[in-house]
Amino acid sequence: MAKDTETKTMETVADEVPQASTKSVYGKRYVGAKELITLFVTGEVNKFNLEGYLSYFMLNVFGLDSRIIAAFAVATLAWDLINDSIFAYIVDRTRTRFGKFKPWAFATIGPYAIACIALWITPLFIGDQNWGPLSWQKIAIYSVISILKETIGTLYNCAIGGLNSTYTPSIDDKAALIALDNIGDFEKVPSYAMVIMLDLAAAGVIGMSVESVYIIMGSGTLIVSFLGMFVRICTIKERVVQVEEKPKLSDGLRNFFGNRLQVLLTLSNILGSFGNVGGPFSNMFWLDVMGSASLQVICGVPAAPLTYVSYMYLPKLRKKFTTKQLWFMSNLVPEIGWIVAFLIGFNNLDNPWIMIPALMFHEICFSSVYSVKKTIPQLMEQEIIDYGEWKTGKRTEAMTSFISSLATKIVGQIQNAVSTAVVSFIGYEAGVGAVQSMKTKQAIFAMYSVVPIVCGALGYIPMFFYNLDDKTRTIMYHELTERRNRIIEKSQERALAVENGEVATEEA
Repeated sequence: MAKDTETKTMETVADEVPQASTKSVYGKRYVGAKELITLFVTGEVNKFNLEGYLSYFMLNVFGLDSRIIAAFAVATLAWDLINDSIFAYIVDRTRTRFGKFKPWAFATIGPYAIACIALWITPLFIGDQNWGPLSWQKIAIYSVISILKETIGTLYNCAIGGLNSTYTPSIDDKAALIALDNIGDFEKVPSYAMVIMLDLAAAGVIGMSVESVYIIMGSGTLIVSFLGMFVRICTIKERVVQVEEKPKLSDGLRNFFGNRLQVLLTLSNILGSFGNVGGPFSNMFWLDVMGSASLQVICGVPAAPLTYVSYMYLPKLRKKFTTKQLWFMSNLVPEIGWIVAFLIGFNNLDNPWIMIPALMFHEICFSSVYSVKKTIPQLMEQEIIDYGEWKTGKRTEAMTSFISSLATKIVGQIQNAVSTAVVSFIGYEAGVGAVQSMKTKQAIFAMYSVVPIVCGALGYIPMFFYNLDDKTRTIMYHELTERRNRIIEKSQERALAVENGEVATEEA
C-alpha cells in the first residue's frame, strides 16, 4: 500500500501540460442530471434559516443577560478543542461500503435539527414564569441546549463538509456546482419574510406578537432546511477515492502543516475572523437605528438584479484574473461600499433620505461581486484539500477541517464575547420597543459597518503569499487522476482475489 500512495509530485514536466490536461479529470462530468438538480434545490433549501437573528432573539425575546451569552461563548472553547479533535480523528478513519461521510451525516442530522430548533422555542420552556435575565433556570436551559447543539453540530458539519469535498474529483465540475449551489440567492427569502412579519406584528396587523414571529419563523425555516439536507444526503455520492490505509493522528497533523496553501488560508481566516465582530449588530442596526426591519429589503432592491448578473460574468472573471486576485476583489469591493456609506450616514442616522441611498450603494457594491464571494473561497478550499492529497498521498479532510476551523472558531467565540460585551458598554437598552440614544445608534452603526473592516484587515496579509498557478494546478489534477485510478485498480484486483478464494502471502 505504501508504494501505491507514495507521493512523487511534479512528475509531469511543464512541456507535458497540454497532454496532461487532456487526460485529466478536466472537462469530464461525474454528476448526473438527477443529482445536479437535487444539489441545486437542496442547496437553496438549506439556506432557509435565520441564524443571524439568534443572538438578538436570545437577548431581547428569551431575555438572557448579554454577559451570560458572552461568558458561555468563551467557556465552550475548551469543549470545542476536545470534541472537535476526537470526532475529526474518528471520521477520517471511517471506511464503510456507504462511504466515509454519509453514515455520520445520516446519524447526526436528526439530533442536530432537534437541538437547533430547541433554541428557537426556548420561550415556550418558560411559560408564564417571571424569570429574570440572570435566573439560573434560563442559564441552565440555554447552556444545556447550546452544548448539545455544539457537540452534535461538530460531527454533522464535519460529515457535510466531507460530502461536499468528495462528490466529484473534477475541480471544474466543483466550480460549476458551487456556482449553481449559490446562484439562487434564496438565503435572503427567510430574512425578507422575517422583517416584514416583524413590522406587521409590531403594528398589530397580523394579530401575532413579535415573540411568536421569532419562534414560528426561526423553528419553521429550520424544519424546511433540514428536510432539504436529508434529501441531499440521500442523493449525493462520494466519488473521490480514499486509500484503504486508515490515517493516523500524526498523518492529519502532518498533512495540515505540510500544506503551505492550507496554512496560509487558515491564517488568513483566523485574522479575518476578527472582522465578524459586527455580526450581532446587524439586527440592532435595522431595528433600533433605522427603526424598521423592512428597510433592509428596500435598500436591497436596486442591487437585487446584480446578484444574478454577477454569475453571468463570473466565468470571464475566472479566465482574466487569478484565484488570489478574485479573492481580494470579493473582499475589497463590499468594504469600499461600507466606508462610503459610513462617511455619508454617520451624522445623518435620523434622515432616511440620506441613509437609504447610502445603504443602497453598499448593497450594489456587495451584489456586484456576489458570485465571486460565494464561489471563490469554496473553490479554494476544495483545491487546497486536493493539493494536500497531491503532496502526501492521503486525504484527511476531517482533521484538516478541524485544525483550520478550530483556530477560527476560537477567535470567533472571543469576538462574539467581545461583541456581546460591547452591547452593554455602549449603553444599549434591551427589550422589544426600547429606545436608544443617538450615541448608542452611532456606536451600533460603526460596529456594524467599519469596525469589522478594521478588525479583519490583517486577514489580507497571508493571501499575498498564496500561489497556485494554472500550470501547477493542471499537473496536480493529472497526477491525482492517475494515482486514484491505480488505487481503484488495486482495490478491484483485491476484491477479485477474495472472490476467487485467493489469499495474499502477506495475509497468510
